[in-house]
Amino acid sequence: MMKQLHLWVITLTLISCSPAKTTLNLDEVFGGNFEHKMISSGNNFPDFHVRKDSLDLFLVAINQGVDTKRFQEKAGWSNQKLNQNITFLKTKNWLIKKDDLLPTIFIATETQGKSLFEYAMPIALEISNVIQENLYNLKKLYNTTDVSKMYSFNDFSFLILSNVLLDNWQINNVEEEFLMAKERPERHGKHYYYALMENTTYPKEGFGIYGNQYKRLNDSITLGIYGNNRNVVFKKLKDPIFLNSIINEAPKLSRLDYEKMGSLANYFKPNLLKILTKNEKYIKTVFKKTGYGKSISFNEFFIWWYHFIYTSATNMLNDSEVLTLPDDGNFYYCFKH
Repeated sequence: MMKQLHLWVITLTLISCSPAKTTLNLDEVFGGNFEHKMISSGNNFPDFHVRKDSLDLFLVAINQGVDTKRFQEKAGWSNQKLNQNITFLKTKNWLIKKDDLLPTIFIATETQGKSLFEYAMPIALEISNVIQENLYNLKKLYNTTDVSKMYSFNDFSFLILSNVLLDNWQINNVEEEFLMAKERPERHGKHYYYALMENTTYPKEGFGIYGNQYKRLNDSITLGIYGNNRNVVFKKLKDPIFLNSIINEAPKLSRLDYEKMGSLANYFKPNLLKILTKNEKYIKTVFKKTGYGKSISFNEFFIWWYHFIYTSATNMLNDSEVLTLPDDGNFYYCFKH
């Protein structure tokens, strides 16, 4: 029997959710650990070093309402340097001037992240419930793969129900068919999304958000790692013994199997788009209520908030014992190009 949560939880979440206090002081800005995240393709990426001269921390400070003069003193910037950096960030479309200076990239402190998770609950709950309603057909589709002969659906449940249905195999569909994005935000002639997210749980990823990374092993095989504990693992992959142990134990997907994962994502896509479209008014209300609507585009906001949403849905499925999280937080798999 599916372990669905009741709809009254949605109502309660919507009523109880309110913006949390987000202010950091200067010591917390300089002492914090802010992860840099980017969504891009091809030759689209910043053409400058974001960490140089504490430019990233300057954006965090502005996001937190810290007076620029106070930041200037802490960073040891001269008046000329302050003005140069402000002008520079404006030319890169990383900063705008309205009543105040405001960053145009997505920034989330620990407190802001907690608030974003609270707002994500009703949408995540719907996604979790609809996934459970479709489990029978999802298992049937999985059982058409070659890898299913060696690994049960439960073995692959984390990868399929989170990464395939919601993240790596699906996020382009969300971007193109829900956000109707023809191009990503333009910055200095390049198109990409960028985020600074506070991480108080290192070595795990900030906010425990699940994500996918690849390591190309040779011309025909790539190692995929999906989870929220990848930071340490990617460093350890430099050790050939550790790398070989991961490769030897990881399931091997044929090219056809990899394509069939895309078929699973396409099967679930109408359900996901229906949920997002139904909640579009709520999503835009959150966009404004959280303050992000003052400086960044709706698409920039949602593409990053969507990571909080699918992470919440994944955790709900785990709590309901519908999927099984790996012991170390990561799922390893190899596939042919």
